Amino acid sequence: MAVQKLFHISIFLLVCTAKAINPEAEALLRWKSTLIGANPLPSWSIANSTCSWSGVTCDAAGHVTKLHLSGFGLHGTLHAFYSAAYQNLIKIKLNSNNLVGTIPANISLLLTLTILDLSNNNLVGAIPYQLSKLPILVEVNLGNNQLTSPEFDKFLPMFSLKLLSLANNNLSGTFPQFILNYTNVRMQFLDLSGNDFSGLLPDSLPEMVPRLRYLDLSANGFSSVIPRSLSRLQKLELQLLEQLNIRNAGLVSTLPPELGNLTNLGHLDLAHNQLFGSLPPSLARMQGMSWFIVHDNYIDGIIPSEMFSNLTNLAVFDVAKNLLAGSIPSQIGNCKEIITLLLSNNNFTGSIPVEMGSLPNLQFLVMSKNHFTGVIPSHIGNATSLKFLAIRSNHLDGELPATMSALINLVALILSGNKFTGIIPNIDNRQLPSAKVAKDKNDNSFMGELPSAFCQLPLLQLLDLSNNQLSGELPGCFWYLKDLQSLDLSSNAFAGEIPTSSCCNSSLRSLHLSDNNFTESFANLCFMRQAPTMQPGITIVLQYATFGYIYSGTMVVIWKGQDYIFRGRDAFVTGIDLSANSLFGAIPPELTNLRGIQLINMSRNCLSGSIPKDIGSLKFLESLDLSWNKISGPIPPSISNLIFLSSLNLSSNLLSGGIPTGNQLQTLDDPSIYSNNLGLCGSVLNISCKHGSSPTTTSDVGKEHHDELETMWMYCSVIAGTIFGFWIWFGTLFFWKPWRCAFLSCIDAMQQKVMRKMKHIRGI
Repeated sequence: MAVQKLFHISIFLLVCTAKAINPEAEALLRWKSTLIGANPLPSWSIANSTCSWSGVTCDAAGHVTKLHLSGFGLHGTLHAFYSAAYQNLIKIKLNSNNLVGTIPANISLLLTLTILDLSNNNLVGAIPYQLSKLPILVEVNLGNNQLTSPEFDKFLPMFSLKLLSLANNNLSGTFPQFILNYTNVRMQFLDLSGNDFSGLLPDSLPEMVPRLRYLDLSANGFSSVIPRSLSRLQKLELQLLEQLNIRNAGLVSTLPPELGNLTNLGHLDLAHNQLFGSLPPSLARMQGMSWFIVHDNYIDGIIPSEMFSNLTNLAVFDVAKNLLAGSIPSQIGNCKEIITLLLSNNNFTGSIPVEMGSLPNLQFLVMSKNHFTGVIPSHIGNATSLKFLAIRSNHLDGELPATMSALINLVALILSGNKFTGIIPNIDNRQLPSAKVAKDKNDNSFMGELPSAFCQLPLLQLLDLSNNQLSGELPGCFWYLKDLQSLDLSSNAFAGEIPTSSCCNSSLRSLHLSDNNFTESFANLCFMRQAPTMQPGITIVLQYATFGYIYSGTMVVIWKGQDYIFRGRDAFVTGIDLSANSLFGAIPPELTNLRGIQLINMSRNCLSGSIPKDIGSLKFLESLDLSWNKISGPIPPSISNLIFLSSLNLSSNLLSGGIPTGNQLQTLDDPSIYSNNLGLCGSVLNISCKHGSSPTTTSDVGKEHHDELETMWMYCSVIAGTIFGFWIWFGTLFFWKPWRCAFLSCIDAMQQKVMRKMKHIRGI
């Protein structure tokens, strides 16, 4: 017994000794105990060596030197993190977790710390100014939290700091003054983007941070001009993600010619500001430039030809949404490395340079909404790397060059709003997932019948030929394009029946056939009978490092007289738009077989009859527009079963009876939904229903059905009685001669009596 007791005492002493010699482990376990969740950091246990714990690095003596727990899914606070035991800790990386609360000021007692990364968490409160007391701190990243402004005037000199990121927080005030102290001569990376800083950009910045290589002040409220002194930041250059980014910063300025002195600058992004004036020719001196992005400003004038002559390393040139004019310099042909060329929404004139066909790496060319004239040069077919070509809303004419069939990598073709003639060429491209040749309503465009060449594109996902003058019948082969998700042929002159299909493998989710002359035959679109599934959007991403440009499909639907635009994934709902056609007759009851449909628009036609009584079986229906028709009868009570219905328009018809209530219909209380139906009543319209026509709910279905049958039999009885009485009377006169003679004699006697009275009146 004594031996056993001695053994337990020995074990206890060993444990106490172990704890005594490893206080770092004890401190880490204490912090772990405050974290939320089922056993976070399971390897952190006294049974394991501290140096073997996940995210822990030790030196040769066994002391904890680095804590690297990025993206571990930790949920908790930092309040219990500090310990005096951390005498050798040089790196803390707790970024990309779910840490909450404030940053404790006692972290400033970790005097050996060189790197602190708490970015991408949910930390709040003011940044503790005590962090500036860490004497050898090199990197501080507090970006992407919800931190507020510290007491900047209490910050001490931070002689060793090289990287500071406070991006995407709730910081405000003027440019932080502590950065402008003569203490940041080592700083190379400064990111203050995504905050609410305001006021002037400091002209002394180059002297305060002379070694700066990366500067991001974008998405703030700065209101100053671009300081000409920025040209003195000679160290600013593109290395990996290094750039000069003052995007969306509220700048109101011209582009100073001194920017051309930044001859090593590789990435310049001044987009989404209020820059005005012209592009200085001195920019052509920045021969290391690969990304030049100034879209969404008010820059006017011309593109200096020297820019395309000298900036031969350009990969991205984006001047879209400005006021630039003139022609595109032919020197564009020197930019053999260019991948993305965005010139849209300007005032460019002249023809499309033939030299664009000599750009072997060009993938993304957008020249829409300008004043280009002439034809598309046949040389465009040599730019075989093209994936996205958009030249809509210009003044181009003539026929499309047959050489476009050589663009084998094309994924999107947008040529709307021009004056092209002839037929669409046979683009022999089996990899074209998006083709759009729509036009604006006031322009002339492709004429003639729709070529079936598009049906040879088995990977086609989006086809938009809207707002043209295309005619003929709709090719039935469209239903066999298994990847086709959105088809828009609206505002053309198509006619005839809409072809049905036996193919149920189609991905079609959006069908727009409005403003044509179709007659109705669509009940056999069996691919819309299945429940809807989330389809990926028609998205084309050309991403180079951090730059990306996305084009998504767009759908326009008219609800309640207003245009609602859906973009991206939202555009690819399961829907049918047959508005403004020449549809007549009753809505086919087979429509209710399309159980996966989410949108129906049959407005502005000549439909009659009643709404199918099983309309409530379309469980996924979100939008129903039957306005401006001649639909009569009651609104089926089953419509209240449409639990996803968010938009309804039954106005301007001949509907009658009580408006159903209950379920989702309770939220659709806009009177305009039911307006211009003189026979409707209900609380929505503030019209009391007479006896027998009260608002109906789902529970009233049996009673209403009985009432409908009773009314129908009453009408049938009256009509049958009238017809029967008519034939008895006139049948007797026709088949029985004595009655017929007596009837005619009576008529003659009455006529003679009338004539005698008329003569008597004349005599008087």
